[in-house]
Amino acid sequence: MGFLERLLPNLLVSFLRRKNQTKGTQGYTKLDGPSGLWFYVQCDRCGEKIAVRLRTTSEVQRREGPDADLGPGQHFVTKTIVGSRCYQRIEATIDLDSRYNVVGSTVQNGRLITHKEYEEKDEH
Repeated sequence: MGFLERLLPNLLVSFLRRKNQTKGTQGYTKLDGPSGLWFYVQCDRCGEKIAVRLRTTSEVQRREGPDADLGPGQHFVTKTIVGSRCYQRIEATIDLDSRYNVVGSTVQNGRLITHKEYEEKDEH
C-alpha cells in the first residue's frame, strides 16, 4: 500500500468531520456538571425569564446517520416550556454544536436569551 493510498482515506474522514462541525454562539447555554445543560427563554406575553435545565445524556438528541444533514447542529432539543406567571406555552427547538453552543433556534411565544440577560434584574 503506497503513501497516497493510506493518506487519502484519512483526508476524506477529516474533511467530512469539518463539514459537519459548525461553530455556535456562546453565552446562550451554560454547562452544569458532566451531564447538565442550561438554556434560557423569555415569555413574549408576560416577560418572565425562565431557566431550563436539560440532561445531555437523555434530553439532548444527537444528529447522526441519515438525519445528520437535517439541521445545522450536531445536537438538538425540542422542548415545551411553561413559566409560573401566565402559563403561556413556549415551544423551543434549539440546534447545538459539539460543545453545546447554540447554532440555531426557533422559539414560539418567546425568545432565547443569554445567561447574562437572564441574570439581569427586571425593570418592572
